[in-house]
Amino acid sequence: MRPEQKRKIVQRRRWRIRKKIHGTAARPRMAVRFTERNIYVQFINDDEGCTLASASTRHKAQTGRETLAANKAGAEVLGQAAGEAAKAAGISKVIFDRCGARYVQDGKIDIFAHAATRAGLDFGLDLDKKKKSEIKKSAEEEQAKKPKKEKKEKKAKKEKKAEKLEQAEVTEPTAETEKAEPVEEAAPAEAPEKAEATK
Repeated sequence: MRPEQKRKIVQRRRWRIRKKIHGTAARPRMAVRFTERNIYVQFINDDEGCTLASASTRHKAQTGRETLAANKAGAEVLGQAAGEAAKAAGISKVIFDRCGARYVQDGKIDIFAHAATRAGLDFGLDLDKKKKSEIKKSAEEEQAKKPKKEKKEKKAKKEKKAEKLEQAEVTEPTAETEKAEPVEEAAPAEAPEKAEATK
């Protein structure tokens, strides 16, 4: 894929996310931007159009900024730093804006988000998402491991039940069949004693 095409895809993703997200003074937008070498974080109030707090790998107050990069290790360190900067500005709840980056499990954005939540920021991230996915996968594997005989037996039982129901429907007399074929009642035979008495 050409770089121009990649940029267009990222830009469309960024616009699609920004349509749904709006930062306020009570809950600012936490915009995270990963470049090739650095990571930049801003806490933005979109109502007033101002930045309330910020953090980056190039920030002068950031310790070890010479060794930090736009990788998983840098994402974890900067997530912690962003949480501390937000606390200093009196921010506890934010709306997460990943600026067009893909949210991959155990990726840079995921690691950054978990580090920020551990630092005390609340933006509705499900920390048990990984555990839930692992439980779901294990359940699916167990179902796949079940022997095929059980499935065949279940199918056979269902077929037998269906056959029994069909036979019951055929044997049960309906109101129409009763009218079409009336049953003739035989006259009761007189007892021999009564017959002799009448003679």
